[in-house]
Amino acid sequence: MNTNTELLYKFTDEFMNSLFLKTEKIFLHDELPEQFDMGLRSMLGIRRPKRLSDFTGIDFDSQENSSIYYLLDEYACSYILLPHLREEDPMLLIGPYITEIPEISDIRKMYNSRSIKNEEIVSLLQYYGSLPCIVDEGILHSYIEVLSHHVQKNGADIRKISTAASEAEFEPAAQQDNAMRLKNLEKKYQNETIMMERIAAGDETGARKALSRINRFTFDNRSSDTIRSRQYYLAVMNTLCRKAAQRGNVHPYFLDEISRQLSVRILKTYDMKKLDHLADEMITEYCRLVLKNKVSGYSRTVSDAVNYINASLSNQDLSLTLTADALSVSKTYLSARFSEETGMTITDYITKRRIENAQELLENTTLPVQDIASLCGYDDAAYFTRSFKKMTGISPRDYRKKGSGKEKG
Repeated sequence: MNTNTELLYKFTDEFMNSLFLKTEKIFLHDELPEQFDMGLRSMLGIRRPKRLSDFTGIDFDSQENSSIYYLLDEYACSYILLPHLREEDPMLLIGPYITEIPEISDIRKMYNSRSIKNEEIVSLLQYYGSLPCIVDEGILHSYIEVLSHHVQKNGADIRKISTAASEAEFEPAAQQDNAMRLKNLEKKYQNETIMMERIAAGDETGARKALSRINRFTFDNRSSDTIRSRQYYLAVMNTLCRKAAQRGNVHPYFLDEISRQLSVRILKTYDMKKLDHLADEMITEYCRLVLKNKVSGYSRTVSDAVNYINASLSNQDLSLTLTADALSVSKTYLSARFSEETGMTITDYITKRRIENAQELLENTTLPVQDIASLCGYDDAAYFTRSFKKMTGISPRDYRKKGSGKEKG
């Protein structure tokens, strides 16, 4: 392989990784890496194909084979196989990835030849959720087509095929191994449920204990790269934590913001210790959000009022009247109950929550103050600034600067 081609293949590897696509260098007659499919067949207790030649539809009769294969296996996982230029050079296997996230009904159809248990359905949903989802394959096809013209004079022959491993490879694993695997899966999902319940309650200590128990049954190394495996797991955990916090009445705006920030941090972290620390931070962040929206101890009417207000803070017309109408109760009754249970009027509570949301946005986003005012239900940025300063003793811009100074210090 000449120097230019080596650089192209190295760039290809980095390009695919920027799209979070796993790449493997594979020699034609060598065994496939154990985790080439990110652990799917191992998770299902079936044997994996040992070599590329075990897949149907791939023609390796010619030693000078220069075909590029787009592969779609029977589990809706896609791969790209780039050819070797010389017999002694490795091929490059890219994937797996999916083009859409399957629904439960799709999974049942895909696996209709097997008796899929509920815990396996959940595990498969998490598996597909951890794979890169390339909705538009055009960027991949364009890149591969350009690459083929650089490494082959007339371009490579591109083949798109649906493939499967030979039936002999699908013998079930030992029953004892399967029993142990299913038992561990059950324990894992039981503790995930506990973790989500604790996050929904804002109980950071309880959520951490559940997380430590989950970790005993989680890391099955879905990638040969343990860093990448942990990243995939944390991406799934981020989704679980977001859903749990939603149950704890956190406003969707803040859930989306913290989830996005954590996703970026996960994908940019390549140190195992930092990834472990990030899991703990995730628990802290989501529990903190829940505690800011805690309504336990209130009557059903006041709890409903608090939840309605928290979800409607951007509505400039939000008021006692609007809240009472939404709950189908009288203003007099709601006002009296709310003041009795919370110690403040609904108007004061609305202002308090709007300013708290503004503080959150000033700390965690770079949105202009005028946009933050609008998101918090103020159509007049000057009035927002006065209200903010009255409650905090400092202007929104100074509050943001002070927060930035704390981070730097």
